[in-house]
Amino acid sequence: MKRVETDGKRELYNGFGNAMGLAVELAGAPILFGLFGWWLDHKFGTGHLLLIVFTLFAVAGLAARTYYTYSHEMDQHEAGQPWKRT
Repeated sequence: MKRVETDGKRELYNGFGNAMGLAVELAGAPILFGLFGWWLDHKFGTGHLLLIVFTLFAVAGLAARTYYTYSHEMDQHEAGQPWKRT
């Protein structure tokens, strides 16, 4: 069996996987929260109020999570670099 050299492509492939997971999360969570809100609206007869509230809650939560995750990863990546101020 011949071994295939990846030449440092592991990080690239992991990046594709991480990006796909994030894309599914960013698209799926608001949809699921919206469907739950729609179901509650249908059950309680509140129009589209809960659909909008739950969807906005999911979007705001994902935005905050994405921002803080990115900020933390960049701080780790830049640690010890000459341009990083202490």
